[in-house]
Amino acid sequence: MATRKTLEQKKEEVRDLTTKMNDAIDYYFESPEQMNELMAFMLKFYHYSPKNAALIRNQFEGAEAVGSYNFWKEKGFQVQKGEKALKVLVPNKTAPKFKTAEGKWKNMKYATEKEKERVDKGELEQRKSRLYFSTGNVFDISQTNAKESDLPEIFPNKWMEGDVGNYETMLESMHRIGDKLNVTIGQPFDELGAAKGAFYHSVHDKNNGHIGLNPRNGELQNVKTLLHELSHAKLHNPKNEHYQSIPAEEKEFQAEMTAYAVASYFDIDTSDYSLRYLANWTQDKEMKDKAKLLADVRQTAVEFIDEMEPDLVKERDKEQEQEQSMMLLQYGMSQITDIKDISLQEMKSFAKENTHGDAFKKMQTFENLTDEEYLKQFNEVFAGKYAVIDKKTVEEPQLLIQWSEAPELKDNTIYPFAEGNKKMEELEEKYQQETGYRKTRYHVVLPANEHSKKPSVLSIPDKLDIGDGAYVHPYHHIRKVGEMTPEQQKVLDDAYHDRLIETEKKEIDELMKGKQPVQVQNNYDDGLYWYEMRQRPVSLGCQPKGFVEFDDDEGKHGIIAYNRELTDQELNDFDMKEWNFKKEKKDVKEQVQEMEM
Repeated sequence: MATRKTLEQKKEEVRDLTTKMNDAIDYYFESPEQMNELMAFMLKFYHYSPKNAALIRNQFEGAEAVGSYNFWKEKGFQVQKGEKALKVLVPNKTAPKFKTAEGKWKNMKYATEKEKERVDKGELEQRKSRLYFSTGNVFDISQTNAKESDLPEIFPNKWMEGDVGNYETMLESMHRIGDKLNVTIGQPFDELGAAKGAFYHSVHDKNNGHIGLNPRNGELQNVKTLLHELSHAKLHNPKNEHYQSIPAEEKEFQAEMTAYAVASYFDIDTSDYSLRYLANWTQDKEMKDKAKLLADVRQTAVEFIDEMEPDLVKERDKEQEQEQSMMLLQYGMSQITDIKDISLQEMKSFAKENTHGDAFKKMQTFENLTDEEYLKQFNEVFAGKYAVIDKKTVEEPQLLIQWSEAPELKDNTIYPFAEGNKKMEELEEKYQQETGYRKTRYHVVLPANEHSKKPSVLSIPDKLDIGDGAYVHPYHHIRKVGEMTPEQQKVLDDAYHDRLIETEKKEIDELMKGKQPVQVQNNYDDGLYWYEMRQRPVSLGCQPKGFVEFDDDEGKHGIIAYNRELTDQELNDFDMKEWNFKKEKKDVKEQVQEMEM
């Protein structure tokens, strides 16, 4: 059992952490590159003080998102066993107290109304609340079983990644910041030359100044410059207290660091410009209160981000919704366990996060492929685990082969349902002539309809054994063992019969080029002899001569038709009996006439 720390030990731990914090901040002020490194890191943890952010950076390089043990637990994740906590300073306040008439110290919240009156009059001695620090423990996301891809759910409405393709949204947000600061934004009052912008102090009390942007600037430069000048307006307005006492280099340091930090937060790289600018202003200059400078930068950057982020997140989400043109399917043992809408960029990010070693290198080489080729390679690399389907292909039912022992069917391959169904029917006939059968796991992807706004997946618990004679094709298999809604069955029925009609029309067209078919005269209305399977389903690869068609919805195990009458010996050998045919069917001549019409 761990021994409890004494008050002196706790104080020593706080002193040690404070020293480390100050040393860390001094280190990052040694060069512009180190300043920018710290600032970019701080903005990941802008709910922590600059000192705590520097402390986290020194203890765990590359940290992305930190939280206490209970924070991760509440979010549904677990800190990995053996991970060492990162130390931070936690501000606390002592409870305000007063000394009672008996000379004992008592918490103010337990004071009676009479005691409160005596405290207010100064008749009873009191101790006001004081700030003190204790140590706290936090863990980075990489120390838990969460992934970086979980960050948007852990921190909703936070800008995690994405390009700001439309600068107009960002500019509108910054104009709103200007309005709140009572600063106008527009053309400069004079020629700026090579300068990118200027902040003009107000000469009257109508507002707090004007920001002029060089009309030669591009959009990206305007974003960076406007952030810089807004920082001046916020931190260095002549109406602000202590304005005159702040050296010019500290003003420029704060403005450029704020601009760099906010731009970096939104994935806009201004490091080339910012590093040179900072170097020019800070070289050989001694910054006095570094922690205070950084605290002001952090506070201003956070205010700007809080104003801009909702608009940009909304814009990004709208763009991603429009771009999420693909479905990511996750395979389970016998069914699809998860379906997500993703964009092409999200698919590439997913591939980077979920591949290692040779597979990672292989995916890297695919970066320059066309979207269609990349999709194909993704499905090859992730076969057995995930599949990605372009939603545009799901305008009609699709047959997704998860895996198959038949070499003709590649793992993670998708076919239009009717085409895949026909292909597997041909393989059924082929492998019935050979020894054994080929196990196959497949799923059916159904298009969106009035009942479902998104494509859905139909999984069949039983594998299809190609070549065992039990089922003719996937459609036959699904009809027998699949659990379908009436809407799903109608979609598949339409796809199957549309293919049959198309095939039949081609055959009839070919037949019409030759001679007209001659109807066979026999004792049944439809010109065929029908028999019922007594003990087992129809096996197409093992039939007497004269087989024409079958119907597995009639009889106990289906009925089968021949263009001749079977002998008693054949009925016995194939375990069939005559079927009392009452259902109307068209003869070949009527089918030809219908197709001609």
